[in-house]
Amino acid sequence: MNRRSKWGGRPAARLIAAALALYGDRCHLCGGSGADSADHVIPRSRGGPDTLDNLRPVHHRRGPRCNLRRRSMTMQEWRDRYGRPGPDPLPPSRQW
Repeated sequence: MNRRSKWGGRPAARLIAAALALYGDRCHLCGGSGADSADHVIPRSRGGPDTLDNLRPVHHRRGPRCNLRRRSMTMQEWRDRYGRPGPDPLPPSRQW
């Protein structure tokens, strides 16, 4: 049986920091500022990879805690339930 590694530790912290640096602090789920973590656009439970292109900023520890509310919903399931966010995917917030 091929089990996926857990999400956490230094590798996850580096990817979260990179996602926040690339996309800014606007939550991709609710559109509010102050995102403090990263969300897997394609959930890990549905085969989404632990890569920067599959991560977007999200509220986790503070604010509306969108990441905890989303759980393993697809983006379409999230939109059907909450009617948000805007266009997908969010472009980087900074000009590189």
